[in-house]
Amino acid sequence: MFFLVALAIWFSLNGYFLWRVLALPLFSSKAVKITMIASVVFLALSYLVGRVFVHRGFGGVAVFLEIVGAVWMGVLFIFVVFLLFADLTSLFGYFKLASIYFRYTALCISVVLIFFSFYQGFRAPVIRNEKIKVSNPQLSGVKIVQISDLHLGSIKGERFLKNVVKKVNEQKPDIFVITGDIIDTDGKKEEGFKKIFREIKAPKGVFAVLGNHEYYHGAEKNPMFFEESGMKLLRNQNVEVMDGLIVSGVEDLSSKKHFGKGEDFLAKALENRKEGFNILLSHSPLEVERASEMGVNLMLSGHTHNGQIWPFNFFSKIFYPYNYGRFKIKNMDLIVTLGTGTWGPPMRLFRTSEIVVMELEQE
Repeated sequence: MFFLVALAIWFSLNGYFLWRVLALPLFSSKAVKITMIASVVFLALSYLVGRVFVHRGFGGVAVFLEIVGAVWMGVLFIFVVFLLFADLTSLFGYFKLASIYFRYTALCISVVLIFFSFYQGFRAPVIRNEKIKVSNPQLSGVKIVQISDLHLGSIKGERFLKNVVKKVNEQKPDIFVITGDIIDTDGKKEEGFKKIFREIKAPKGVFAVLGNHEYYHGAEKNPMFFEESGMKLLRNQNVEVMDGLIVSGVEDLSSKKHFGKGEDFLAKALENRKEGFNILLSHSPLEVERASEMGVNLMLSGHTHNGQIWPFNFFSKIFYPYNYGRFKIKNMDLIVTLGTGTWGPPMRLFRTSEIVVMELEQE
């Protein structure tokens, strides 16, 4: 059902774009209209067709279609946002002359922002620094580095991952964590990713949890990928990293209704843990108040990308109130990162990729 609704929305957006653009005098000739319609149909189908064949082991043309379609997804979203704004301000053509000029202006602004979003999508992640208060003086000075939502695959590949790992190692972390959505492709590219992940230097350990995309692509059935990448995969488990510091990991809470079989992921992840400062890794920022009540001191999440392309963050906040930033929930700190990679289009608009660096300090 969800897939059918998503398809309906997708083709509606493409149709709306054609309707509003082809009504402009600049695009009025028959040749231009035929070319535009054929191009948009091709672009609208590219991602769907590419994804299907890439996950059946095809490369080459399938990968090209996936990339082209992903790019069009982001480009179309920006065009539609500003065309819709132009239509609303002109009452959908009630003020005819204003409608034409507003739509031309919308297209020009969109083109500028599209180029800027590519720049932000491909630029290196920025470092986001956070200080976390702890009562145990022995934990003061411990450095934790978090990345999330790499979405490694056809678009974000080995070169991107090498740059991320280099920046991570430059921070000299004691503990390194990845909060899900690591892999977004089939298993053929995993060997190269494993080798790069093993270059991470974190003396107290490298820990990971599953994201929703690991479920989509079956990576949750391949725990050896994480082990061979030098990671400790926490699947509703907890581990004492050092005296007084426990890291717990919960399976993706947004996927629980589809894959959870009625399990209480959070309770299972936190059961039988030792006393101390408890860090919870959770891909999705859900069940936040409950985690606080269960004694979690620091919860680290991702998933939302903070919308990735403005103004999609407003939609994201509807489903995830803790969409991005740092929050205090009773005695628990919650940090939600906007992610280190990109999903779909390699674009970010006013939402720069980041690596979160946290240092524990005594109260």
